[in-house]
Amino acid sequence: MLSLFTNYLNTDNGLKDNFYLTINKDVIDKIKLDDEYSWSYFIEAQEDVDEDVSLIVKEIVEGNDNILSKKEISNIKGIYDKAINMDKRNKDGIKDLNTYIDKVWNIDSVSKLVDVSILIENDLGIDILSNIEVLNDYKDNSRNIIYLTPVTYAFGASSDYIVNDDYMAYKAYIRRACVQLWKAYGYSDKESREVVSSVFEFYEGVSNVSKLSQELESIDSYYNIVSEKDINGLYNNVGKYLYRRGIGGKVYSLVDRDQYKYLNDSLTNDNIDVWKYVIITKILSSYASYGSNEYVEVVNNLNEAILGSSKDNDIKTQALDIVKGLFSSEIDKVYRFKHLDSEKYNDIEEIFLSIKDAFKVRIKNNKWLSEEAKNVAIRKLDKMKIFIGSEAVNGYEVVGKLEVSNGSLIRDVINVKRLVMNDALNRLDNGEQRDLVSEITVNAYYQPLDNSIVIPVAFFELIDEYDSYYEKLGTVGMIIAHEVTHAFDGNGSKFDEDGNLSDWWSEEDKEVFEGLKNKVSDYYSKYEVIDGKYINGEKTVNENIADLGALECIIDVATKRSASDEEFKVMIESFASIWASKEIDKYMELLLLQDVHSPNQFRVNAVLSSMEEFYKVYNIYPWNDMWLDKKDRVIVW
Repeated sequence: MLSLFTNYLNTDNGLKDNFYLTINKDVIDKIKLDDEYSWSYFIEAQEDVDEDVSLIVKEIVEGNDNILSKKEISNIKGIYDKAINMDKRNKDGIKDLNTYIDKVWNIDSVSKLVDVSILIENDLGIDILSNIEVLNDYKDNSRNIIYLTPVTYAFGASSDYIVNDDYMAYKAYIRRACVQLWKAYGYSDKESREVVSSVFEFYEGVSNVSKLSQELESIDSYYNIVSEKDINGLYNNVGKYLYRRGIGGKVYSLVDRDQYKYLNDSLTNDNIDVWKYVIITKILSSYASYGSNEYVEVVNNLNEAILGSSKDNDIKTQALDIVKGLFSSEIDKVYRFKHLDSEKYNDIEEIFLSIKDAFKVRIKNNKWLSEEAKNVAIRKLDKMKIFIGSEAVNGYEVVGKLEVSNGSLIRDVINVKRLVMNDALNRLDNGEQRDLVSEITVNAYYQPLDNSIVIPVAFFELIDEYDSYYEKLGTVGMIIAHEVTHAFDGNGSKFDEDGNLSDWWSEEDKEVFEGLKNKVSDYYSKYEVIDGKYINGEKTVNENIADLGALECIIDVATKRSASDEEFKVMIESFASIWASKEIDKYMELLLLQDVHSPNQFRVNAVLSSMEEFYKVYNIYPWNDMWLDKKDRVIVW
């Protein structure tokens, strides 16, 4: 049952009682999910981009591309041909992983356990004893440092999946998939269950001392500079671990000390057998998508169970996904060349400048921020940049360095992952920062480390060139204003105008902001999404603050242009329309657990109910469901 969209009872009052459903009812009613788990305009736009990418890959593998080098084309074609050839993949099996798995089986001491773990981490790009990310130093973005982030478990699961009761069903799905992996490996059902039972007992021990996702969303929790001596002291059972990983003599942020200490303390002779099972499970789950049919089927079954839908995923789609995943920068380059639209580029840039100006006025008129903090905030707005498409070039281009082997697909994937890791480590010396989102992803984001808004080319799919200015302001403008507001949320506000971590708020500023933040959190937590399940106001608070600030901002832009009531309505109704979506309950439950955004219906209604201009333009009164008493409305910026 699609409960979000089947209880539309307020047709008489329409916009005044449920604005989102009234605006989007016809569209939502027409959508038939069938075997899909979700639909939205963003998903639709992404599907259009994916079709364009499919054509790009087809041109590349047919040798008709004239943007990449001959070697790049040859290598991508080589990988694609291997990915689509299931007969060869079935014949190859996981033979190129068996070299490493055999070494795991032969471990007979802690010393060998450490040696093999380091070999697998370096060669296969798998996190066992540590999880390495190379990112800008938050306090000095002219250099890169190593972030030692929490390790993940089978199929990339985090500690939330293991110890958070809300994830109980998903933990069961992952556990079942692990059993299926071991059966594909050759174990009996009973043997597989016994192995996986010991693996999950180990996971639970690690997870009980680990930071969970909500804590990791805080910059203060993520950024903890430690010395090399400190890490080697923590890893007393590993010994010179950093140098053996090839990352000695660098600067480190240790994100989850308790987890790393637990892993170190678990390196004992008594735990060797458990460690063997843990490592092999991680190897199999990390490479299952590139293996034979029986392994691919495990991944497909897991995705179907978690998402609640059986999307058609034929071999061509799988091969395309593999190429996109391994060579995203090269695909980005071609897509950018073909789809960068100068008119849409100019629209985005014009709207961005208008939003910056409007937000600057809001800062100047702010009643709770100290004058010193206002001055920094204004400097931050003045220096804020926007990177659109071709200006945001900086990916992991590895295909030109790759030598496609005569062996299995897995062998080439191993080689690609090694090149990516080497590329990341090389960046430790030059301070380069990689883009967080691919050009073929329909998204936009604020990057606090260089105080910029990044707009991938795929975002252009959301822009209709025939839309009026106010339609674009309600859609594109709202999204850009949302990202601008992130510069002043719980994390963004901790970075100065140059993108360096800086404590530029007074203690009084922080205290007032926390009070406003808590009010926003409480406000959203009252919204019931599906029976008995509410928005997690604390988890979604930064995104909710950004939504609230964004709508205020575009209203200011419209006001400055002397927009009529009808033009305001066009803008607000366009804003509500862009968030039209439809989800099955099971997928919505997953979103409520994982997504830091509120469900789309509430990204519209909850925001509008706190906007004074909305009440004026639509004549909202206390007897309307969209009405909130002034004391209950929330606003931060």
